[in-house]
Parts: sequence; structure tokens; C-alpha cells
Amino acid sequence: MRIRTALAALPLVALAGCGLTGPDSYGTDERKVTVEAGDEFTLEVPASPSLGENWYLAEPRPDSAVLRYESKGEDIEGGDKGVTGSGGGTQHFEFTAVAPGKTTVKLLYCPHGLCHSAAEVTASPSPGSSASPLSVTTAAETDTPDDTDNPTYYLYTITVS
Repeated sequence: MRIRTALAALPLVALAGCGLTGPDSYGTDERKVTVEAGDEFTLEVPASPSLGENWYLAEPRPDSAVLRYESKGEDIEGGDKGVTGSGGGTQHFEFTAVAPGKTTVKLLYCPHGLCHSAAEVTASPSPGSSASPLSVTTAAETDTPDDTDNPTYYLYTITVS
């Protein structure tokens, strides 16, 4: 019986070693990333959209000769029933390394519903508007989204070998 169970599990162990676990993921604590051409990877950031906390791919976009942006998604877990904002999760940005080189991915963190797109932050207020432009900072290497209540750029240096 034990031999049969071990043999049944063997294909699962073999498949786990074949890279079927999905693309590598990097968070806000890993902003210097090295991948090989052809690799797919994810930049995964903490988010709570129900509290107005979102992330956006900002300009300038990464060099398309080095890196291809594929898509954005989110994995949000529900919180306590009836408690607004108690859920949390992640937003993720999917990329494919195209060719050797180095490029920068610029993500904009927008807490508390302060912005609803990267374009909104970079745009000047319309003439005659009383709105003032949002103050945006760039995160230091060790900063995390918990360190700020303001829109913040997170820069990822991607090296493709």
C-alpha cells in the first residue's frame, strides 16, 4: 500500500520540478530584478482597492525592446462580512523579458483614493481650476507602501540577460 501511494505521488513531484509553479513574483522589497530573455515574471504589490488603494503602470513605460508589459490583475480576499475595507490582497503586473538589456518599470502607488490613474497624477490642473496638482514622491530602496499616505512612485530596475 505504501509503495502504491509513493508511486502515485511521484508524477506530482516530477511536475513540481518542471517549473509549473508559475512566473517568478517580485514585491516592493525586491526592486532590482534580473531575468533571462523569454522569462515571464510578475511585479506583485499590496493593495486594498475597497479603501481606494491602487497601483498603476506609469510613464515612461519600460523599453519595449527589452521588456513587454502583458497585463494587470488583482487577487483580493474578502474581509469581515459587512465591514467596508476589511479585505485586502495584491495587484500584479505581468511582464515578459524580450531581449538582453536594462530598463525601468515605474509603478504609481495611490493610497486613500487620491488618484485614479497614473495620467491623473502627471496632468496639470485645467486652466481656471482651483485644484492643485498632487504631490508625488519617489520611494527610497527600503520604503514600503506602509511608509506613506501620499502617491508614490516605485521604480523597478529590470535587467534581462
